[in-house]
Amino acid sequence: MPLTPNHMPIVVNEVEPAKEFLSLLGFEETLTKVISGPIMEEYLGVPGIEAEHITMVLKGADPYFDIQLLKYHAPASPQNEHIRDLSAIGFNHFAFSVDDLDATLARLKRAGVKMRNTEMDYRGYKMAFIWGPEGLTFELVEHGG
Repeated sequence: MPLTPNHMPIVVNEVEPAKEFLSLLGFEETLTKVISGPIMEEYLGVPGIEAEHITMVLKGADPYFDIQLLKYHAPASPQNEHIRDLSAIGFNHFAFSVDDLDATLARLKRAGVKMRNTEMDYRGYKMAFIWGPEGLTFELVEHGG
């Protein structure tokens, strides 16, 4: 049975900048709710959880994919001091395919998104890292012909 991505949660301190960034990538907010209580505590393994849960759906994605922004009110979210270090153990970055990397980067730069590196050609791909919310790294990849 093949696996396909379904969703990716991202814990943030600042919800609005994260929503604005994801909107630039084609996501739209579809649901916001507060999660809390014993069922969520048990499922997530976070005692005393109370968090905003904002679902941002990637428009037109097939299969379906969303990013779930979590803004914790309790417990406090510790800062990940290694979030910008791509050599640290754990999730490194998330990559999205784009049809036209140059046009996408130009549009994102006009909106204030900062580049993490310069564009690179590698093995038939054009790619670049951009800074996302809370110091996360996102990659944009244009597949060669």
